[in-house]
Amino acid sequence: MRMLQLIWLQIRVNFSLSAINWYRKKDIKKFLGSLGLFALIVISLGPIFYLYLRLVQETYKAGLTFGQAEVVLTSALVLASVLVLMFGFVFVMSVFYYSKDLSILVPLPYLPKDILGAKFSVVLIYDYLTILPFYLPALWVYGSNTGAGPLYWIIGAVVFFLVPVIPLTLASIFVLFLMRVTNFSRRRDTLRMIGLVLFIFILLGFNYFITGIPVGEEAEFIEMLFLEEQGLVSYVSRIYPPALFATKALTSGGVEGILNFAYFLGFSFAGIASMLLIGQKIFYQGLIGGEEVQSRKAISQEKLEKKISQPTSFVWAIAMREIKYLFRTPIYLFNSVAMLAIVPLLFVIPALSGGSMDQLITVLQEMEPRVAQLLGGAVFIAVLALFVPAASSSFSREGKLFWVSQVIPIPPKKQIQGKILYSFILASLTLPIVVLMSLIMLPWSLTELLIVLGGGMVLSFPAITLSLLIDFMRPYLTWDSPQKAIKQNINVVLAMVAGGGLYYLLYLAGRTAYFATEAELPVYLVVLGGATLFGILFYWIMIKIAPGKYNDINIK
Repeated sequence: MRMLQLIWLQIRVNFSLSAINWYRKKDIKKFLGSLGLFALIVISLGPIFYLYLRLVQETYKAGLTFGQAEVVLTSALVLASVLVLMFGFVFVMSVFYYSKDLSILVPLPYLPKDILGAKFSVVLIYDYLTILPFYLPALWVYGSNTGAGPLYWIIGAVVFFLVPVIPLTLASIFVLFLMRVTNFSRRRDTLRMIGLVLFIFILLGFNYFITGIPVGEEAEFIEMLFLEEQGLVSYVSRIYPPALFATKALTSGGVEGILNFAYFLGFSFAGIASMLLIGQKIFYQGLIGGEEVQSRKAISQEKLEKKISQPTSFVWAIAMREIKYLFRTPIYLFNSVAMLAIVPLLFVIPALSGGSMDQLITVLQEMEPRVAQLLGGAVFIAVLALFVPAASSSFSREGKLFWVSQVIPIPPKKQIQGKILYSFILASLTLPIVVLMSLIMLPWSLTELLIVLGGGMVLSFPAITLSLLIDFMRPYLTWDSPQKAIKQNINVVLAMVAGGGLYYLLYLAGRTAYFATEAELPVYLVVLGGATLFGILFYWIMIKIAPGKYNDINIK
């Protein structure tokens, strides 16, 4: 009962239900404005959702050709579960251990499992929003095409609520152990970051081995997948075996369907029970000491004089301050840096393990015109810069300490330039990854490689300035937990949506230029020139409004 009360309290706090209700009664304009903003985001994501729905329909048709249409459900379940697992580590760590309300909850007469259960429920609800666009299209496409009965939709609804449970409990258990073993180290934040990255790489490596195709028997293996009953389903579910139970629960019917539903249900509840049991034992041991302030290394008089005698530029100083913020907060570091390496691997490793690497390389190498291939590489860099929330949460991350930026003797223009420089430094971390991928997949010449790398930084320019502008216009400074500055910051989503629309416009402009001239140079000029102009425009707007905006921001 106490856990249920705490769950309801956590939901009300984390989703601001009381504040929403207050605005509905007292400030209807702000309430309707929030609804309008939410509707705008949903509408903006419509084209992407439509493309995904088309992909799901084509997957269903392809699976139906081989009598394995249910592979569309398995694929969606695996995709949703892997996303929950990969992005769950940091989210769980931040909610479990870096929330400001822990100082209030821990002294209260709650058991560790009560606190964990409540916080786990909050993360679970957020993950429903993550899996919704991936799972529901597959459920709808399969159910509507096969004329499924009411039982299918009922089980489908239950499975939806269970999908994130197992991966989230795995992430939670790992985080509990990681926090426990690193808690008393002076370098605990560094060790935790290394532990997270290593564990993800181990998972990806394990995925590589269990989904690999036997060398020299590729043709026979693929033929077996298509001819064997549920061969594709079994192969896809190797990545995440519980997806096979869920798929059979939805599609088998009869006793087999009930048994597989029971297996999926049982594993889910066993996962929650294991997490609570382990958390009851070690949660506080990982928590206690985490807020202690480490002693700082004293700086000598000689070093101090040397530092103040060599003043650096304002822009560089702001960029360095942002970098220090990044390294001092594991949540920011993981979301901004580690994802730059993990996201490309998420795409490359399945291709390697699935034996489709040769076909993928062939398709990329034969892509015509050549400008499409090179600008495609540049877009890869720019999209990573857009999806990493370094710029789109730059002002929000300052939180209630934003007053420091308001009073320091550095003009707002220089502070913005420093944030742009910092965002470019992070975007440049993608360059070695692209060089490595080009060596493996695409034998670009040195000139072509320079075009890709340079084009990527040019295309990153509007993404960075647009993201900064959005966060500058409506900074979220009143968060009480660092993870909220990124994970619950609507500016991050707005920047992704707006940046996606911007790149789509540049794509249309480049395609029009090519069809009009049938030459590659105009495409480079239109795309890269357009990106530069957009970047300058967003930067100019920020510089114009910066003096007044810095003064007007009032932190309540």
